[in-house]
Order: sequence, then C-alpha cells, then structure tokens
Amino acid sequence: MKKITVREIARRTGVAPVTVYRALSGESCVSVDKRRKIIRCAYKNGYNLPGNYCRNIAILVPHFRFFGYLAHMLFELEKELHRRDYRVQIIPQRDIQALGDHMFDGIISLVWQESEVLSLPQEYPIPIVSVNAAFSDSENIALVASSPHGMTLALNYLHEHGCRKIFFVGAKVDKNPIEAEKLAEFRTYCQSHGRNFETLHRSVAVTEIESVVPSVINAGADAVFCASETYAFLLGKQLLRRGIRIPEDISLMGMEEEELNSAFDPPITAIGQNFEKLAVEAVQMLEDEIERKLPGRNIRIPYTLIERSSVRTLS
Repeated sequence: MKKITVREIARRTGVAPVTVYRALSGESCVSVDKRRKIIRCAYKNGYNLPGNYCRNIAILVPHFRFFGYLAHMLFELEKELHRRDYRVQIIPQRDIQALGDHMFDGIISLVWQESEVLSLPQEYPIPIVSVNAAFSDSENIALVASSPHGMTLALNYLHEHGCRKIFFVGAKVDKNPIEAEKLAEFRTYCQSHGRNFETLHRSVAVTEIESVVPSVINAGADAVFCASETYAFLLGKQLLRRGIRIPEDISLMGMEEEELNSAFDPPITAIGQNFEKLAVEAVQMLEDEIERKLPGRNIRIPYTLIERSSVRTLS
C-alpha cells in the first residue's frame, strides 16, 4: 500500500491539511465529527504520526467491573505505561469503535473473548498485544500470558497434601483459550490419576457460585481448586454456611487475591500471577513493535505458590 499523506487525507475527507494535522495530533480545536472522519481515514490507510508523536495507548477491557484480576492488571499496566510517559485510555469492549476517535500508538487488550478483538489488526494497523487471552498467531496479535502450568502447580500441591478427589471450578467465559488451557490441564490430571473428569468440574459465572456446592458434595471431593481470583472466597463462604469445615473436611485453593484470601478464615492457599511482570513484558513488547523491533510473539510468565492455612496438612 502506498503511504498516504496528510494532504491526501485532507482531500479524501474534504478538510484543510492543517485541520488533518490538528486532528491527528489530538488538538481540541477540531470538532468531534471531523476528528472521527479524519482519524478513521488515517487508520484505514495505515497512516501514523511521525515519531509516535501522540504517545497514547488504548487498553481494551471486557467491562468496567474492576475487581480481582482486572483491578490488579490495570493497576500494573497504568504504572508501567505512565513510567514510560504514555497516556492511557481505557475502552470497554462494547465501545470498541471508540478506538477510531483518537490516534493511538498501540493497543493492549485484556478482553478474553475473541469476538471483535480478532478484527483489530485489519481495522487499526497499529501494534496490538493481548494479555492472558491467547489467540491464533495468524491474527497478528502478540501474547503475554501466565503459564498454563499454574494448574499443574496447584493440583500437584493438593495431591502432595493427601487430596485425592480434587474438584475444579473454572470461569464461564465462552471461547476463552486461557480457560481452555486450564481445563485441559485438569483433564490430563484426572486421566493420569484415574478420576472422572466430567463429574469433578464446573464452569460457572461469578453469580452462580452457590450452585456449585451440591456438585462438590455429591462428587465426594476432598479438595476444591477455583481458577478465578474471587471464586475461592465466595465458594468457601458457601461451604462454611453448610457446616463443611475448611480444611478439616475439604481443602480449598484458588488464584491469588490477597485482600480476600488473607481475610478469609482460614486464609486461602493460592497460586499467584505476577501482575507486575505481565505488565512490564506487555508494555515492552508493545513498545518494541511501535519502534519496529522484532519482539517475542508469545511470552509466558510462571505462577508462584502462596501457602496459607486452607489446605490440610498430612498427619
């Protein structure tokens, strides 16, 4: 594609070249309608300001409910981007078209579902990095994610502490490759230990946690692992209400949400994502692509084990 110029954008949008430059530079003197028309024309034709002048990064999120994983991830990304003198704009998935309202140097996507995210490289020819949402390499979206072997770390820990019938509670997110990786790891564990995979797992939304309790009881589970930052805390409360003791009757383990896990009685053992490392690697990868360097396309960050009191000890 022949590189488009400011004058050509002006001709196609019916405005003066100085108006084009002001719109692309983010100056407020250009009307919203004109700015949108100019910026969409620039994106469509692969135009970028010289020297990455705008210093704007868009963070695409699934929604504006910022707790648990999203809250921690956004905090670290904001810190790292501001440290490198970028401005940050957070855009919910439903408003994805707002990406065309401003010029961005790059996009960091925290959206788990494929949907519109896969079309971003075609609509916005700027660097895109996905965090914890693995997509096909053919989509030209780089990935920074926690290692899929966190599940194995947790399951082996529970097994070493005498748990033989582990129940897995996963997040209910359609077409989420990261959740699929966790489920595949659990299936492998069940197969290697002669357990019935189908009766030992449930994938639910956060509002459905209470419905998991009968499945856990009916399966005769002696441990539960919850693959979401808030699930272990919520499920633990439901178990205690039914008179099920933790860890005497059932061990409980989940993802790390320090405020919740530390406040629970007993404090919940967890595996933790390295949010700071995820953010640093994601921003570095994005910056490398902005500067036309050749970054790694798939970086995985190991989990860490945080031992507390919710897993029984062997006598």
